[in-house]
Amino acid sequence: MNTRESQEFSNTELQHQQYEKHLPSINNRILKIQNETLNDLSFVQKYQLSQLYISDCQNISFQHAFSDACSFLQVKNCNVQNLDGIEQNKQLQTLYLYDNLIEDISPLRNLKFLTTLAINNNKTSDISLLNLLQNLKYLYANSNNIVDLSKIEELHFLETLYVSNNKIISLYGLQNLKYLKELYADRNQITYLYGIQHLKNLQMLKLIVNEISDISPVSGCSSLKCLLINDNQITDVSPLYLNRNLNYIDISYNFVDSEGFVDLKKLNNIETMHTLKNKKASTLQIRLSSRMRFIFQTKCQLENMKLKRILISNQFSSTQNKSKLQLKTLINGQIILSNKLLLVFGTPEQASQ
Repeated sequence: MNTRESQEFSNTELQHQQYEKHLPSINNRILKIQNETLNDLSFVQKYQLSQLYISDCQNISFQHAFSDACSFLQVKNCNVQNLDGIEQNKQLQTLYLYDNLIEDISPLRNLKFLTTLAINNNKTSDISLLNLLQNLKYLYANSNNIVDLSKIEELHFLETLYVSNNKIISLYGLQNLKYLKELYADRNQITYLYGIQHLKNLQMLKLIVNEISDISPVSGCSSLKCLLINDNQITDVSPLYLNRNLNYIDISYNFVDSEGFVDLKKLNNIETMHTLKNKKASTLQIRLSSRMRFIFQTKCQLENMKLKRILISNQFSSTQNKSKLQLKTLINGQIILSNKLLLVFGTPEQASQ
C-alpha cells in the first residue's frame, strides 16, 4: 500500500470511528443514518443489519457490501448518481432510491430477490434491465424520464406500477402483466391504451392529465373498481358500461356530451362519480344505480339534471351554494335540477364532512 492509499485508508477509518461514536442505537438490527458524509458503508457490516435507512447524506458509495443479511435499504435525497457496487448486496428484497440523481439502474439487474423497488424522482429513462428482476411485485418510478413501458413486459408477477409524471405515450407492453392490480400513469403523454384490455386483475387505474380519447380498451378490465381519467380528450364513456365492478369513477374535465351518461344504471356497484366540467354536456340525465352515494358536478354548461330512481328521504341531503340550486320538477321520484355548481348526493353525515 503506497503512502497516498495508506492516508486515504486512515482517513476513512478515522471517519468511521468518529461516526460510530455517535452511531444511533440499533434496535432489532435496524439502523437509521441522517445528515452525514460517508464515502462508504463497509463499517456497518459488523452489525449484520436487516434494515438500513439513509437520508440527506452526501458522497454515498456502494462499492463495499454493507451487510450480507440486509433485506431492506432506503437511500433518500442523497444526490446518488452511481449505483455501482450495490449488486453485492444480493439479499436485498426492498430498495428505496427516491429523490436522487440516478440515470443508470443497470447495477440492479443482479438483485434477484427484489420484490419492491422505488426509484421515484430520479433521471432514469431506460428501465429495460428490470425485466431481469423476475420476483418484482411493486415498482415505483414516478417523476423520471421514462418513455417506453414495453421493456418490462416480462415482470409477470408485478402487482403495483407507478409511472406518473414521465414521458410515456403508450401502455403497450403491459398486456403480459397478468397479476397487475394497480396502475398509476397520470401526467404523461398517453394517447393509446391498447393492451390494457388484457389486465383482468386490474382494480385501480389512474390516468389523469393525459391525451386519451379512446377508452374502449378499459372495458376489458373486468375487475376494475376505481377509475380516474379526468383531464383527457374523452367524448364517449359508453365502453365503461361493461365494467360492472366499478364503484368509483372520475371523468371530469373531458368532452363527454349529454347523452354519454344516460345508462349508468348498468354500473350496479357505482357509489361515487365525478363529472365536473364536461364541456359538451348541457343536460345530464342519469338513471342511477341503487348504491349511488355521491355525484359531483361543477363548472360546466349544465342547465338541467335528471336523476331517476333516487330516494329523496335518505339520499338527497345537501349541496354547496344552495341558493344556486332550484328544484324545478319532482314527479314519481324523478328530480330535475338546474345548477352550475357542486352537487353532492349522500347521507347528511357524509355531506357535512
